[in-house]
Amino acid sequence: MSRKTALRIKILSNELNRKVAELLKEDGEPSSGIQMRILNFIHRKNHDSAPVYQKDIEQEFDIRRSTASGILQRMEKRAFIERQSCKEDNRLKAIFLTAAGQQKVKENINKLENFDDLLIKDIPEEELTIFFQLLEKLSENSKKINIDKGGN
Repeated sequence: MSRKTALRIKILSNELNRKVAELLKEDGEPSSGIQMRILNFIHRKNHDSAPVYQKDIEQEFDIRRSTASGILQRMEKRAFIERQSCKEDNRLKAIFLTAAGQQKVKENINKLENFDDLLIKDIPEEELTIFFQLLEKLSENSKKINIDKGGN
């Protein structure tokens, strides 16, 4: 059997990303999957008492300023977020979740937890333990690999 470890991990990652995007998508809106991921990101940052700015979202999701701006405007229109001027610099707007945004995040978390439960269904705990140990080792090995400019 040909292993092609990195390729198989990439294929599984793509598969899972598509399923999660489908799971979080709502009302058939094409950008709602990314909106839901951004809501979850804001929730995590706000939960850690860290302010969130548009530039943070641009960096986290590797999207252009105009894309982030459009997504945030749609989220504001849906009353999921609000932007507040910073005391130190009025040009900066911190992004916070509204009550509706908090509710949507709770729904997302429930959906993702159910998805995870279905994903590991019928896999014995011992195998899951080994799987996570292997993932950690693969990650460690990947970080140790130095690839020169020649592709080696």
